Amino acid sequence: MNETITVWTGQSPIVTDTLKETGRYVVKRSYVDMKYADSAWIFQEAYQYLSHAVQNFLPRPDDAESPVWVYRDPKYIYASPDTHILTLSVPRSRLFLFDMQRWNRILNLRYLGSDSADEEAFEKQLERQGITDELKLFSTPYYPLEKRSVIKSWDRLFEKNQDEKFLLQGMTWEILSEWITADSAVS
Repeated sequence: MNETITVWTGQSPIVTDTLKETGRYVVKRSYVDMKYADSAWIFQEAYQYLSHAVQNFLPRPDDAESPVWVYRDPKYIYASPDTHILTLSVPRSRLFLFDMQRWNRILNLRYLGSDSADEEAFEKQLERQGITDELKLFSTPYYPLEKRSVIKSWDRLFEKNQDEKFLLQGMTWEILSEWITADSAVS
């Protein structure tokens, strides 16, 4: 028996059209570059980390280059006027759920501490080195050890959160049309 989990995703009409035509949708890295333009490198850095890290337990199809984002609560979806909010029933084995707040630190290329004191200690360590912006760890070649520490800290995304109220976001490598239980166009 393969348990399913209900999640929501916001997708553009081109995605829903692709699903109608082919029954399947995957994300290409070039889509991320087009969507985020000048800041795409930041997203690609975070997505590359996650894509590599989850392959150990969520095998990636050959043609899936980047995750499809899903949420346990549809209120967290950023929806432009032409967005389709899809309700999906995804097999648990095809889904990785994680704490949204932890992911946002990764998405901002920030250190993910074991707690706020750990994060503050890391920030103070950077300040002592004259580093006032953590993005410089990724946008310049001058801080390889510090960058490595930040990337290693991201492994905390995989730790279980003891707080049952944590915000769940997730990813899957693809959307299959048979997973869609509802499609609501935003107007």
